[in-house]
Amino acid sequence: MTSKPTNANPMIGAWRLSTREGAGRYQTGRDRVAQILDVALEVILESGYQALTLREVARRCKIQIGAVTYYYRSRTDLLQDVLNMVLVPYAENLSKIQTAPGVTAEQKLEGIIRMLLEDIRTRQTTGLFPHLWALANHDPFVAKAVDSIYILERLRLSPLIGELNPRLGPQERETLAMFVVASVAGSTIFVGFEKPWTSELPLYTAIACRSLVELVKTVTPAQLESYGWRPRDRRSTWKPPTLLDADDYQALVAGSGIQTPA
Repeated sequence: MTSKPTNANPMIGAWRLSTREGAGRYQTGRDRVAQILDVALEVILESGYQALTLREVARRCKIQIGAVTYYYRSRTDLLQDVLNMVLVPYAENLSKIQTAPGVTAEQKLEGIIRMLLEDIRTRQTTGLFPHLWALANHDPFVAKAVDSIYILERLRLSPLIGELNPRLGPQERETLAMFVVASVAGSTIFVGFEKPWTSELPLYTAIACRSLVELVKTVTPAQLESYGWRPRDRRSTWKPPTLLDADDYQALVAGSGIQTPA
């Protein structure tokens, strides 16, 4: 892919990763962009997003600042490609699980939960995402980026939830998908890289798979209502809460290539 990202659009999506304008034609340009992104990620992992500047990236790359600004006009622009770089293999692994032939929906859901938990024990995920969560409270760009990341995860989970539990409507499916995602992401502070419970990840994963898969398979709207939830009028259209405007949300869904249930 060699098209230039649309910098006016703050959405994040793994399929949007591309080399910057001026880099696609020559290998040296692609290598330079890869070096810049690797160094930018390392800065974030070591010192947080507040330490990420174009000048610091240039210093660590041992190049002139102009060699960085040729591709990236701001650190926000740079962060977008860093996130996309991180998400590419992540999204590919999710897609492989979801589209694997001869595998049941239950096995796919368990596979996704296991993959997400295994991923949060890496230095990259443990170091990067807590920075993003904190920054999302103050930075609108990062807030939308984080929202986009988890929208994409829910889009992977919702069809599986619908297949496993056809009694659930769109609102219940996606909210349950959000709960699964939040349950796994929130585990980072306990079983993430070099965290106190990292050694217990196999048992923790077994508990998470048992509880989350069973919840998805068995929960009913009536049970949810018994705990105080009141469903919307089925004749009205429910839309997932998001920080993105309607056009950006639709573009994110369309660009992901993920087939969504009605």
